[in-house]
Amino acid sequence: MNAVTVRWIVGLCLVAMTYAAVGFAQGDQGSIEGIVADQSGARIPNAWLTATNTSSSAEYTADSNQEGLYCFLLLPTGIYDLKVRKSGFAEVLQKGVRITVGAKANLDFVLRIATSQNSVDVVDKVPLLETSRTPVTFTVDKASVANLPANGRNFMDFVLLVPGVTRDVRTGELSFAGQRGVLNSLSVDGFDNNNTFFAQATGGAGTGRAPYQFSLDSVQEFQVNSNSFSAELGRSAAVVNVVTKSGSNSLHGTGFWFYRDRALTAFDPIVKLNDEHAGTSSPKPSYHLNQFGGNIGGPIKIDRAFFFFNYDGQRNAQTNQVHLQIPAIEDPTIFQQNAIDYLQARSGSWENGENQDTYLIKGDWELNQNHNLSIRWNSQRFHGPGIENGGPLISFEDSGTSIANTDTIGASLASVISTSLINVFRFGYLIDHEAGRANSDLPRAIVSEGG
Repeated sequence: MNAVTVRWIVGLCLVAMTYAAVGFAQGDQGSIEGIVADQSGARIPNAWLTATNTSSSAEYTADSNQEGLYCFLLLPTGIYDLKVRKSGFAEVLQKGVRITVGAKANLDFVLRIATSQNSVDVVDKVPLLETSRTPVTFTVDKASVANLPANGRNFMDFVLLVPGVTRDVRTGELSFAGQRGVLNSLSVDGFDNNNTFFAQATGGAGTGRAPYQFSLDSVQEFQVNSNSFSAELGRSAAVVNVVTKSGSNSLHGTGFWFYRDRALTAFDPIVKLNDEHAGTSSPKPSYHLNQFGGNIGGPIKIDRAFFFFNYDGQRNAQTNQVHLQIPAIEDPTIFQQNAIDYLQARSGSWENGENQDTYLIKGDWELNQNHNLSIRWNSQRFHGPGIENGGPLISFEDSGTSIANTDTIGASLASVISTSLINVFRFGYLIDHEAGRANSDLPRAIVSEGG
């Protein structure tokens, strides 16, 4: 390889990294950009800006260029205090700037001439707008994830709050503007989280198999991109961009337990109608649900390293009611009697369930002011006895057990090389094992009741 070839390769790599810096806005981080000017509107070059994360005390710096433009490109989601300093001018402190996942916020600063009575200017919170791009996005923030009700605790159900989003009746996936659910994409912490074989989220979450892959309590916030989003999130009609929780300087944790049982529920009206039609009296269908877990996060080393751990368990059991009405036959033949006996032996109701354990472990390290490392492992173990098939004419033999075991490992290193050059290195490893086990080794028989 000659020197010219080497220079071309190095040049192409630098161009690619530079364009990544210019175009970076989404992923699992956010950015802030704006203008620094004086009271007359003249741009101020070489102003020094500092963004401090209020939960981890991590500091990020930037300088304004000759046109007074500044940009913080790699900011983990959270709340920041921004300070602007320039010789001859009073400091400006902007508190409580919230950066959401995938945000590209615009915030301008006006510096005043320093006086003996005016050295620091504290500014109240202001809403941040994105004026440099026009994507159609919807952000479900930390407060919404924590407080909105979710039956089943699948955070993806919150995507239904976005206008034009419904359930795809064909697959159970989310449908954007009537498009097929298999056209969507799920990104978690900047990593692709899709099963390309089934064209759905890893683990079949929310589609009739596993209820979810990531615990609701492990999700900090997420962004829904439905139109005009960045090419970095391409290959899909819509993208759900998720960021998981991290530890902070304060040790904190939560716990939960949700309980449902047939003793607390009303009698199923469908079962009532079937009993009235058949002249029978069925017991109240059994239903039992336990969802429990918790998380804990905090510092490994103050201001430098943090950990977060989450566990989520679910135990769900219910009865598949079978309503097989066998007509009375006077003096049946031996063949008819054998058929009746065979059907009656399979007409009893049976139990099915959804049992799952999920774990998430995450570590974040601020190696120095310009390099941040994050490593995350999430494990899902789902066992669904009897959910492969079900219904009032489905026997236990005609169903089976669904199994979904997934492991996702992600490591990312975000580096600020200079004020105009950044690099994000990501390594992801994903295993998605979805198996099914039949309840019987007998040939399948389908009974159609009618006429």
